[in-house]
Amino acid sequence: MNQQASIPAQGARYFDLLRATDALRNWKAPGILIGSGLVAGLLVFLGGVIGAQMGGFVISALFAFLAMLVFPVGVSAAGLVLMDQAQGLPSRPLAVAVLDGVFAALKVLAVALIGALVVLAFYIVMALVLFLCKIPGLGPVLYAITFPVLVVVAGMLFFSLYVALSMAGPAIWSGAGIKSAVAMLWQIATHRMVELLISLLLLGLLLGLVGAVVGGILGVGYFSVLGMSLPILGNEVMASLGGMFGGLGGFGGYGARSGMGYMMAAGFGSMVIFALVGGALMSMALMGINLIYLRVAADLDPSEAERLIGDRLDEAKRKAQALKEESQRRAEEARERLRQQQEAAQQARAAAAAESAAAEAARQAAPGVEPVVEAAPAEAAVLSHCPQCKAAIQPGDRFCGECGSKLSG
Repeated sequence: MNQQASIPAQGARYFDLLRATDALRNWKAPGILIGSGLVAGLLVFLGGVIGAQMGGFVISALFAFLAMLVFPVGVSAAGLVLMDQAQGLPSRPLAVAVLDGVFAALKVLAVALIGALVVLAFYIVMALVLFLCKIPGLGPVLYAITFPVLVVVAGMLFFSLYVALSMAGPAIWSGAGIKSAVAMLWQIATHRMVELLISLLLLGLLLGLVGAVVGGILGVGYFSVLGMSLPILGNEVMASLGGMFGGLGGFGGYGARSGMGYMMAAGFGSMVIFALVGGALMSMALMGINLIYLRVAADLDPSEAERLIGDRLDEAKRKAQALKEESQRRAEEARERLRQQQEAAQQARAAAAAESAAAEAARQAAPGVEPVVEAAPAEAAVLSHCPQCKAAIQPGDRFCGECGSKLSG
């Protein structure tokens, strides 16, 4: 009996997703999303116009980059407002939500960068494994074993990161820091992956259903207004449609000349409708993922994962410090060896200069006599010519055999 009662209880956990429609009662979130979308679109438009006039791609890219920064801030601000609503807290003022959205967007970006580093580390490990598979003879056997393992690990890694990072925004919006958010995402990925996946699929179905209903309603209204516009505005409306769709019979050329105003008006109205529908559906999506996060993270304790992450970070810091100290020690040893080599070279140059000076002084003191400079024992044994007549002599001779001159030593 208890087992049968637990089945509806487990299924009832997903009914909270119906509260995603409560986002439509909060005017701030759709307003922030629509406003940030319009600002981002305006920046892209201005960048294109200014870039075209000034002939600079850098200006257009700069405006596009600013647009890419504005919209995530708007999404984070709307997420904060909806998180307050999901938790039953008083809604924060609009200016405070936008300011908090800036810092929240930066934290979400930091969490996403951590995920990117995890992917990069996996690719490095995979590259090392594949290089091992190039061993002659043994390589194909290793590749046959590692290929299915790498495929499974890569698939699970990317799937887990995609599903877990979908909760990065709600984790930050609920007040968690970067470290706490990463720890909570780890707990969710290891303990609530199946429930999270089912919740995201149900949220997608709900958004698709609402979008279809809203699209059907607006579609009926759109064609109703268009049907009423034809008999009243007449050829001008047909001309504008001819310009929009590339020509309808004989009205295409006329539309290119006189229907531009109605075409722009219809385009502007369609853009407003699209912005309203898009803002409403995105607000529901943000509310939905906030509700999912609050449910899957309700009974999870990220302290153990946070402690593990802290230990890993401390270990990485210790290794980095040890590597830095080792590099400094080796650099100091290299500098000391270089200094010793420079001193030895300087002493050798000084000795050579002193020897040269002594030889020059002896030559000036006894003109016509070749001075004999004391040399090291190894160098004295090399002497094989008489200093007077240059005749060959043998080691140990005291007088020259040719001229009879007395030899030194």
